[in-house]
Amino acid sequence: MPNLKDIRRRIKSVKSTQKITQAMRMVAAAKVKRAENRVKAARPYSIELRKVFSAVFSEMSNHFHAISGSRYLELFRPRPVQNIGIIVYSSDRGLCGNYNSAIIRQAFRLEREIKERGLTPKFYLVGNKAIQAFSRYSNSEILGRSANMTAAPTPPDANVIAETMLKAFLSGKIDTIDVLSTHFVSMISYKVQMTPVVPVRSHIDWEPELIPSLDDIQHSVAGSKLKPEMLLEPNPIEMLDKLVPMYMSNMFYTLLLEGAASELAARMTAMSNATNNAGDMINRLTILYNKVRQAAITQEILEIVGGAEALQ
Repeated sequence: MPNLKDIRRRIKSVKSTQKITQAMRMVAAAKVKRAENRVKAARPYSIELRKVFSAVFSEMSNHFHAISGSRYLELFRPRPVQNIGIIVYSSDRGLCGNYNSAIIRQAFRLEREIKERGLTPKFYLVGNKAIQAFSRYSNSEILGRSANMTAAPTPPDANVIAETMLKAFLSGKIDTIDVLSTHFVSMISYKVQMTPVVPVRSHIDWEPELIPSLDDIQHSVAGSKLKPEMLLEPNPIEMLDKLVPMYMSNMFYTLLLEGAASELAARMTAMSNATNNAGDMINRLTILYNKVRQAAITQEILEIVGGAEALQ
C-alpha cells in the first residue's frame, strides 16, 4: 500500500498540472472566438474570388492566344500529371488533442496511395509538427517548409507559400497544387479536407476513394466551358497577372485561418478534458489518501490496545 507522503506528492503534482491545463483552456477559449470571427469574415471573399478565378480559368483554357504573354500561361495549359504538389497544414505546437495526428496520418496515407498509382507526391510543409513527422518517416521530396506562423497567420505568410508553389508549378516540378488542411466547423468540431488549388476543381472532403483520379485531373481544364462570352479588361494578360497571385495568396491565407481556428478549438477541447480528468484523479487520490490514513490510524490504535493488554 502506498504511503501518505507519496500520495500527497501525487495530489500536489496533479493539482499543479490542473492549473496549467485550466489556464491553457482559458487562453484557447479567449483566442478561438477571435479566430472564428476572422474565418467567417474571410470566407465570403474567398468563395467569390474562387468563383471568379474558376470562370476565368475555364474560359482562358480555350484561348491561349489571348494570354500568350502572361507569366502564368502554364496554369491554363493542360498537361500530363505525374508530380502532385501537396501542401500539408499542421500546427507549430502540441497539446491540441488529435489535431496534428489526424492531419499527418492522412498525409502519409495520401503519400502511399499516390505512389501506388505510379505518381510522385511532393510536399510543402507548414507547421513544426508536420516538418518533424516528415523528416522522420518520409523520403518524399520537400518543396519547402514554413514554421512558427500557424498560431497567428498573416497574408505575407501566405504569399511565401504561394510564391514557392507557383514557382514549382511554372517550372514543371509539379503538375497540380492541393492543400491538406482542416475546415473549421464549430468550437467543438473540424474536419480534415483536401482543397484543390490548381487546376481549379470543386473542394474534395477527405476520403481515400475521393482522391482525384488521374483522368479527372488531366481533363478538368479541358472539360469545362462557359456559354457566355467573358471579357477581361483592360486586357487578359494584365488581368491574369493581377488575379493569379491574388487568388493563390488568398486561398492559402484563408486555409491558414481555418487551420488556426481548428487548432485553437482542438486545444480548448483537449485542455478542458485534461482539466476534468485531473479533477477526477484528484478525487480518487484524495479517497485513497483518506483510506490509507484511516488504516494507519486504526493500526496505531490496535497496537496501543495490544500493548495495554500485554501490560495487564
